[in-house]
Amino acid sequence: MSSTKSKVTVWITGDQCSLLNSALSSVNQESARVLMIESVTRGSMRRYHKKKLVLIYSVMRHFAEELRALGWELDYYSEHADFGAAVNEHIRKFSPSKILMMKQSEYGADSKLASLAGSVPVEFKEHCNFITTAEEFEALHKTKESRVTMERFYRQMRKKTGLLMDGSEPEGGEWNYDKENRKPPGAEFQWNKALSFPPDAITQSVIDMVERHFAEHPGTTENWNYAVSRQDALRAAADFFENRFDNFGPYQDAMLHGEPFLNHSVLSPYINTCLLHPLELAKEAEKKYREGKASLASTEGFIRQLIGWREFIWQVYWRVMPEYKNRNALNATHKLPDFYWTGETKMRCLSDVINTVNEHGYAHHIARLMLLGNFALIAGLDPLETNEWFNCMFVDGYDWVMVPNVIGMTLHADGGYVGTKPYAASANYINKMSNYCKNCEYKNNTSTGEDACPFNFLYWDFLMRNEEEFSKNQRMALVMKGLKARDDSWRMEIQQTAEKWRRTL
Repeated sequence: MSSTKSKVTVWITGDQCSLLNSALSSVNQESARVLMIESVTRGSMRRYHKKKLVLIYSVMRHFAEELRALGWELDYYSEHADFGAAVNEHIRKFSPSKILMMKQSEYGADSKLASLAGSVPVEFKEHCNFITTAEEFEALHKTKESRVTMERFYRQMRKKTGLLMDGSEPEGGEWNYDKENRKPPGAEFQWNKALSFPPDAITQSVIDMVERHFAEHPGTTENWNYAVSRQDALRAAADFFENRFDNFGPYQDAMLHGEPFLNHSVLSPYINTCLLHPLELAKEAEKKYREGKASLASTEGFIRQLIGWREFIWQVYWRVMPEYKNRNALNATHKLPDFYWTGETKMRCLSDVINTVNEHGYAHHIARLMLLGNFALIAGLDPLETNEWFNCMFVDGYDWVMVPNVIGMTLHADGGYVGTKPYAASANYINKMSNYCKNCEYKNNTSTGEDACPFNFLYWDFLMRNEEEFSKNQRMALVMKGLKARDDSWRMEIQQTAEKWRRTL
């Protein structure tokens, strides 16, 4: 067999497009060739948002150009029917000695992809975009059945990385400055527009491809503004650190009608496709703080998302899958309303954020948790169906991201494994942290009657449906005490209003 035919194949998938890819970095150009496949069948497995598909395919094509420019030999299958046919063709043409891959981010995907290689051995390398190991995470647990809080895990990560540390103690004397990062959007609130990246020729060709194959998928390909190369992703990061970072922290929970980005970084689509590494961003954030260009609260909040929450969610996912996805501790069974796809609802907050998701495949974390997720929680929407919607509709959404965030943190369907209490709130929270209630058809200060805000009566109905369980939760003691003081006639009116409204869904 010739040396040409005995090269190792490095198979790179759409969310692994980095020179740090552990499979790619483990070989040299002379002994390996790169395989990349655009699978139309894979893109059709779910009703993925069109912009999510454009992002993945365009990132792949741009990374392929980067690899070619660096001298890598590439076997690229664009707009191909499926993975299996392309792999078979690649093996027939090149007879690789083995196939190297970085581990996939979705549970079960490694074995599925490896099975396509037939008799060719497949070797998997660790994922390059995470900075902790399963062994480190497991060492924090007392037993196989125990759980570890994110806060405990986060402190461990701070010590491991040395980020925002003053010797063995946290910078400023506190580990967490979240209490300083909850300001409502008052008159003094300011934000700068995020850098936008109009489609180049490659992205435009991908947009045309997505419209050909996925025309019936939700969302739109119009008004494209995302980066699709590492170079542009770095520009997006630099723009955030220069123009929005210091104002990000205090107002990160704020929401404004028609303003989906505000001071948020919008870097998660690039981190989750490996264009950016979380540690390089965390180090840059700390640098800005050390230079006096950002507050400690903004810096700590940003770093906590990167090395705390993101890493925690990754480890939880791999520790408890596959059964975790099917948990439904609160017995929520209601079908996802059609307005989650269309945005056609009189609730001004949900209409705005769903229209934003349809246009951009994006909403910042509070809009996801306290509007989209909060409604699903208190309305009792089916966890599997809700998770599917989140997975399909967000450009940064992958199975490992969404399952713990939706099943765990958002819907409390895991019985408190991720979060110690459900993130349920009435319209009072929405009115405090946004301007949505001002011009809404519903009244945010009313819980019964035709014009009562659904967030109000659904909130109280949710507490009543789970009163026995939540009464055991110390973190919910105050709100459950308030519920206990309500008389039977009020309770009945709330329950009847909620049930009547749910039937309209």
